[in-house]
Amino acid sequence: MKNKNAALWLICFALLLIGPRLVWTVAAERFETAATENTVVTEFPKLTKENFGSYGTSLESWFDSNLPFRSQLISFSSLADIRLFQERSINDKVVLGDNNWLFYSEESNIDDYKGSNLYSEEQLQQIAQSLTASKEYLDKRGCEFVVFIAPNKETIYGEGNLPSYYKKGELTRAQQVVEYLRENTEVRVVFPVEELLQYKDEYSLYWHYDTHWNVGGGYIGTRALLGELGIEIPPVEEVTYTPDTFSEYDLARMMNLQEYYEEKMPADVNYFVTGYPFNNMQTVSGDSSTALIYHSDSPDERKLFLVWDSFAGAMVNVLASSFRDCYMVGWNISWDQSLIDEQNPDVFVLELGERRMDYLSTFCLTE
Repeated sequence: MKNKNAALWLICFALLLIGPRLVWTVAAERFETAATENTVVTEFPKLTKENFGSYGTSLESWFDSNLPFRSQLISFSSLADIRLFQERSINDKVVLGDNNWLFYSEESNIDDYKGSNLYSEEQLQQIAQSLTASKEYLDKRGCEFVVFIAPNKETIYGEGNLPSYYKKGELTRAQQVVEYLRENTEVRVVFPVEELLQYKDEYSLYWHYDTHWNVGGGYIGTRALLGELGIEIPPVEEVTYTPDTFSEYDLARMMNLQEYYEEKMPADVNYFVTGYPFNNMQTVSGDSSTALIYHSDSPDERKLFLVWDSFAGAMVNVLASSFRDCYMVGWNISWDQSLIDEQNPDVFVLELGERRMDYLSTFCLTE
């Protein structure tokens, strides 16, 4: 009898292990098979002499991204956390805020907000040295240099929307860098926090279900950057913000709940912004994997070279309309220093989100 019970338990255990895979083999086409929570689906790794030591890690990565019913299980877990257990931290990437706000908890966003990751004096010096060297490199080419930092969503909308146990710090590392650069170098830096705070209650300047600012926030940030470069465009009061519901939903996707937030939750907030000089701006190349290239009839004849991250998506149209020519490359995609000599720009802007401040210590233009 005991042997029969043991055999029965073994059979049940085996079915639990292989059953989902057998069902998935038959029914996979009826379900979403892609990893939709902002992960990369990997191919089954081949074992070679070169990857022998790391093969176990590669195999684990493949198994994790190809687990049967992965998307459905993640969606179920996220919904259970939100609706049943009322969890605030949904996973290691997303924090559920108040008033239908989602916040990003990976990279450095929450630590930035709390001010718990401040730079040391030595780290500030390293950033200043790297950017000063870059400025000197560009000065020799007759090119202006500006660093533009797009504030984290938490910096603008964290207070009153993040869970109360996240306390806002008195000083952030972005503030450290901005103050240090302004006091100790001639590097020009734009960090448009005050400009955004001025309009944060009148408009939703960041998407609720995404990590980035929307076009409304991007316009305010771009206006601050252009002001530093001597170009005036109309203030918010003199342009038209037309509501739109487009959103990238990257935070919702991290929980595999984009469909839920699209269908069950209030629509996300975006804007069409009109009323600024468009100057007959035309797209020469719209391939973001290589370069975004624009030409306009702007009265400012300078050529802009922008090294950008994802926050620049909401800035592109206004920037490209404000210069005669624009050449834009992603710093983690197609950026290469040799492009400066090739393009011979008049203005060089390094744009990055606040959560990527560490990049400043590694960015250095040298002969």
